[in-house]
Amino acid sequence: MGTFILRRAFQGLLVVLGVTIVVFVATRLIGDPAKVMLPLSASDAQRAAFEAQFGLDKPLGQQFFTFLGDLMRFDFGESIWQRKPALDVVLGKLPKTLELIGAGMFLAIVIGIPLGAVAAIRPDGLFDRLIVGLSLTGLSIPQFWLGLLLIMIFAVGLGWVPTSGTGTLAHLILPAVTLAVPAMARIMMLVRSSVINELNQQYVRTAKARGLPFVRVLFQHAMRNALVPVLTLAGWEVISAWAGYTVVVETVFAWPGLGFTAMKAIGQSDLFLLQAIVFVVAVGIVLVNILLDVLFKLIDPRIKDA
Repeated sequence: MGTFILRRAFQGLLVVLGVTIVVFVATRLIGDPAKVMLPLSASDAQRAAFEAQFGLDKPLGQQFFTFLGDLMRFDFGESIWQRKPALDVVLGKLPKTLELIGAGMFLAIVIGIPLGAVAAIRPDGLFDRLIVGLSLTGLSIPQFWLGLLLIMIFAVGLGWVPTSGTGTLAHLILPAVTLAVPAMARIMMLVRSSVINELNQQYVRTAKARGLPFVRVLFQHAMRNALVPVLTLAGWEVISAWAGYTVVVETVFAWPGLGFTAMKAIGQSDLFLLQAIVFVVAVGIVLVNILLDVLFKLIDPRIKDA
């Protein structure tokens, strides 16, 4: 297991390095970073001073090796917008994004798994059709539209929760629900199909023929095997939320996490802050993948260490 984890960690390190290099190249391909980050009214002297301060006046190859050296020290420069080290800004916003993802995925899992399992008991029954309809609706609604709809109904219309911002549990409810709905829909559909498949297996028929209660057969036998693909989907949902979905949700609700900060950094042309955000997001994706690999290895030791 130790070799397995080390190999995955080394592969993840290469991925993070590759992503950061791509970001470096992309920020240079879009044009002169000084012209992008400085206002249009900046004089030639101000641009020259800016380039000298951040080493942008050096040849591209020298800039690249300087960038790699700074990367090894986790130094992404100073955020032009926040006037603080870029990585400090990102780490300061990180807890809010983790809070939102944790709440959203918790709702998706604790609601999606039971509803999907109950729907599978009687395929094509009334409850099953209701769950399938709700799942398809959840998958069809754009998240930004769903967030705005929830704000109009529960924040503006009923006044039960705040429209945006953070600070209390009430602020978290609407963003978490908005993030959870599509993930919940996918989990319900997968659990439903997986449980239906398991309930048709011979071992389930044998267990029922031996007189075991159906509830015990469902939760101790069928659900245990059906949850293996669900774990894969849950991991993918976490990665998807971490890599992109939170940008939409945080922007709609002005939730001060990484996604909202990334949009602000784009608006402020803060390339140094964007580089730090991409780095942290890449590290997070790698860590989640390593955790999933370890969990799969524990669940099924037959998985090879390759």
